[in-house]
Amino acid sequence: MIEPNFNKSTQILTISDDIHFRQLASLLPQMFSFIDPVEFKLLYINKVEAGYSLEKVIGQSIFNFILPEHHDLYRETIKKVISSRETIKIDVGFLSYHFPDGITWCQTTISGVYNENNELQSILVLSEDITESKLLEIENNNQSERLKAIINNTFDLICSIDLDYNLIEFNASLAKIVKNGYKVDLKRGMAILDYIDPSKHEYHKDIYRSVLTGETKNDIENYLTSKGEYIYIETSYHPIYDVKNQITGISVFSKNITERIKSEKKIKLALKEKEVLLAEVHHRIKNNLAMVSSLLQLKELNITNEEAKDALQSSRKRIKTTALIHELLYRNETFHEINFKDFVAELFDLLKTNESIILELKGNNVTFNLTTALPLGLMLNELMLNSFKYSYNDNIPGKLDISVFSENDHLTINYCDCRGAFPKHIDFSTSNTTGLTLIHTFAEQLNGKIELIQHSPPHYLIQISL
Repeated sequence: MIEPNFNKSTQILTISDDIHFRQLASLLPQMFSFIDPVEFKLLYINKVEAGYSLEKVIGQSIFNFILPEHHDLYRETIKKVISSRETIKIDVGFLSYHFPDGITWCQTTISGVYNENNELQSILVLSEDITESKLLEIENNNQSERLKAIINNTFDLICSIDLDYNLIEFNASLAKIVKNGYKVDLKRGMAILDYIDPSKHEYHKDIYRSVLTGETKNDIENYLTSKGEYIYIETSYHPIYDVKNQITGISVFSKNITERIKSEKKIKLALKEKEVLLAEVHHRIKNNLAMVSSLLQLKELNITNEEAKDALQSSRKRIKTTALIHELLYRNETFHEINFKDFVAELFDLLKTNESIILELKGNNVTFNLTTALPLGLMLNELMLNSFKYSYNDNIPGKLDISVFSENDHLTINYCDCRGAFPKHIDFSTSNTTGLTLIHTFAEQLNGKIELIQHSPPHYLIQISL
């Protein structure tokens, strides 16, 4: 074995001219050095990092090249090596010219060198550069610490459990709740079910079993507090996978949504009160219109002039049509939309003059709000009044054909008497009769138009922009 020789007068290690030793030292990827065990001076080093030279390094204290915060660790490790004769590994940062942070990280193995009398001669230090892996480790640790800070600074409850439903990790918020509620300090390995209402154990086990098959679960539960109040917790459960894509546990994220639930209940109560109020408003309007209609009917009974009686009768039916719209609104669940087919069917039953006439409704099942329903309903009222007055003024069976189609915010209604004929001497678009004037007025209110596209039988085309 080739051993280095010491010059005792200078305490500087000198190497023999043995070519084998020099060759071995140059080929080793690691950096190795010998250090004086008393003064901690470098006696020998096989190579130095760029920026240093052998002449300036040999004879210097090793602590001139070690980060100040690692001095105590390095010194204590050497002392332990001397006292115990062990070989010890430590990670140490050295001052560097090469890396951006000015630090070269080395995994350093320290052991004693003894002569033939088993006396300590020097300290052997073998250093392997681990800078890249150490920087990655530091970054991962920093990220982990930042993540822990985020998790522990949230009011949400976060934990992970293993396959046996025991705690793996948990955040400060969960630990605080358990401490306040159970007077227990949470620790890893504790059973999560110990802190859940026993009546809910099977329910939670069902969730856990589903998640452990790869499902994601979301749940809202309520818990009774010691004050007799309910709190509402929204929880999501996710499977945890390892590098082999095997499920190893469950992550649990819980959020206290009690205030949100309370707000939602208040909103629902307010909406319910509003709905009741709207229903009452529509009901009263309908009743008031019915009263006006009854008064007009009484007046109609005392009038002998047929023209006046006919005018009162037409007005009364228009009022009934308006009342019907409000009746449908308060009978609905929404109070702001009317189903077109339902309205047309009820309007037909209200206005038809005999049972021999049938209604055939086709097309889309569309709904309208009050703003659209009133003028459209009154327009159809006028068309039906004309149909029953002129096309169906006897008891011969007949059919009223109405179809509706909606597309791209446009509504098209085809209305056909299927019997009779529209008088050719009357211009449908310019006539100033009350009924036709109302029909065109309502069409304008709807930003639409109505056309007579066939005289016999009368066939009308209504087009409305929604």
